[in-house]
Amino acid sequence: MAEMSSLVRDGSFTPEFDDLVSKTLRRWKVPGLSIAVINNDEVLAEGYGYSRYPDKPVKPETLFHAASMTKAFTATAVSLLVDDDKQFPDVKWTTLVAKLIGDDFVLSDNRTDQITVEDILSHRTGLPDCDDACYGIDAKVPDTPKSVTRKLRHIPLSQPLRTTYQYSNVMFTVAAHLVETLSGQYLGDFLRQKIWEPLKMTNTYYGGDDLEERRGTQDMAVGYGYDEESKEYFTIPWPVQPEGSGAGEMISNVLDYAEFLKCMINKSGPISEKGHEELVKPRIVTDDELKPFMSYMCYALGWETFSYHGELIVGHDGSVNGFTSKMIYIPRMKWGFVSFANSQDGYEVQQKLCWALVYELLKVPLERHFDWDEYFQGEQDKDHPKTKEELYPNLPEKPLPTILELSAYAGEYYHPGYGTHIVELKDGKLQVDCMDRTWRYILTLVHASGEFFVAEMFYVDARNPYNARAEFRIGPDGVVVSFGIEYIEDLEGEKIWFERRR
Repeated sequence: MAEMSSLVRDGSFTPEFDDLVSKTLRRWKVPGLSIAVINNDEVLAEGYGYSRYPDKPVKPETLFHAASMTKAFTATAVSLLVDDDKQFPDVKWTTLVAKLIGDDFVLSDNRTDQITVEDILSHRTGLPDCDDACYGIDAKVPDTPKSVTRKLRHIPLSQPLRTTYQYSNVMFTVAAHLVETLSGQYLGDFLRQKIWEPLKMTNTYYGGDDLEERRGTQDMAVGYGYDEESKEYFTIPWPVQPEGSGAGEMISNVLDYAEFLKCMINKSGPISEKGHEELVKPRIVTDDELKPFMSYMCYALGWETFSYHGELIVGHDGSVNGFTSKMIYIPRMKWGFVSFANSQDGYEVQQKLCWALVYELLKVPLERHFDWDEYFQGEQDKDHPKTKEELYPNLPEKPLPTILELSAYAGEYYHPGYGTHIVELKDGKLQVDCMDRTWRYILTLVHASGEFFVAEMFYVDARNPYNARAEFRIGPDGVVVSFGIEYIEDLEGEKIWFERRR
């Protein structure tokens, strides 16, 4: 790889690049990451920092969670069904999902018979984010791709079909269920047989069980967060989320993903020529903030596309508790980048390093470089849970008391989409244990005024707080009948209502 630059030279990353990586890792308190750069089918890969802090180094072979970079493979799996006219003649990008998986796919309004395969793979169905409706592996009855698909009939939709980009993990789980139903294969087995093996992706796995059975976890990075108060890293449990199949679950390394990027760059098999065209064809404009010298970003099928200084760029990012991932490629230049990191803030590092390489590749003048550190610091400064006053700007100077004693609000509440919430009185506060969900959290209800509360949601594994409005309703007999919480921001104030069972 004879790329003459200050960052890559004679097939190696230069000391200048190594120094940039080290400084950026320290700046964002990221333990480690791996990087691979593809240039005309040649791959340059390196590991930096620690896969297991403080003494096990990252190598190019180190395994990480790919998170949402799985979505490109889910879309690719569907493209193989679309290509197979002999075995799956009814599967087209414009085929109705309900026609393929029947009563499993029913939505909460009249659009069930309008949603197509390409709709669920491009975040344009009108379904808002509803991950918190999903039960994880710690639940009494964990969700599966099929049960996640079937619960959508109880989840409210927030936008008209094909009008608004709404990132939806759940719709990619619907796609996983579709592939499994039609092929008769577990999605992980389908991907291995049809995609990974042809591409010689021999160090890629589908979920923790697959990894454990095939080779063990000794080469797997550990995910971390950083505690600003103690100034120390804390370990985040490996995310195991089979109910999120299709949206995430792949475990891999930069060397294997480089093989996939080469396939995309060269438009080679196992994806057909038509498949390559459809996978990266824009379907909807995303809600990403416009950056200098970049076009608006569009979402295709498991891929994002945009242009920068006249060059088409295709890519996707990923994030799951303790891990981030990023990949892009520039088709005309046959160049690509992929990176995995083991930190909540790994994306900040990956984005800066990726664009440093792109700036050099495209010879972008220094004055046109975007300051990613400044941008991400600004985003972090704005990222805080809403206060009681922000959620309820018109609170009375002296908040109204609850009508009933707090103990009267405790009980079991049920929503057909979100399942059961058991409200308990603990240490003088109402609390709901949601550790059985995909993203495990504890919900504490802090009184605001009258029957209105602040729902303080603390996501335990990543230690992330989030606040929303909550409310209780009391029947004419003076007994609490329902409990509502604004789980879905896109519903603009509308709550998910749980009816009291006992």
